[in-house]
Amino acid sequence: MRILGIDYGKKRIGVSISSKVAQMALPLATIEHEGSLPKAMMLLKKKFLELKDIKEIALGWPLLMSGEQSPMCKEVLQFKSLLEATFKIPVYLVDERLTTKIAEDSFKSIGISRKDRTAHIDQAAAVNILNTFLDKKKYL
Repeated sequence: MRILGIDYGKKRIGVSISSKVAQMALPLATIEHEGSLPKAMMLLKKKFLELKDIKEIALGWPLLMSGEQSPMCKEVLQFKSLLEATFKIPVYLVDERLTTKIAEDSFKSIGISRKDRTAHIDQAAAVNILNTFLDKKKYL
């Protein structure tokens, strides 16, 4: 059984995938969608069809540091509904506070250029989201 991790953004979606035994997250893709939910869903569906055995999706939930919902939460809920309707599998919201910051700091610490960081930051954030989800599942 595999699980997808998704970091949804206004222009890009970072996607990660779990190992076959759902123990660790691996970067998969960055999907450029230019702010269009229908386009984002179409591109993700195309990527999803290439994959086998996806049983769940962990979707980043963009809370503010205070724990309150950010303005982006409304769009993420719309995206969640589309994911559930399209793929017919459970979609879980995962607190994504600091996932992008952690990914960026990791890239900086090993000397990855700004251009290369931008190209991979969304995938790295999706990996962090999925790892958070997998860690919580281990202890339930």
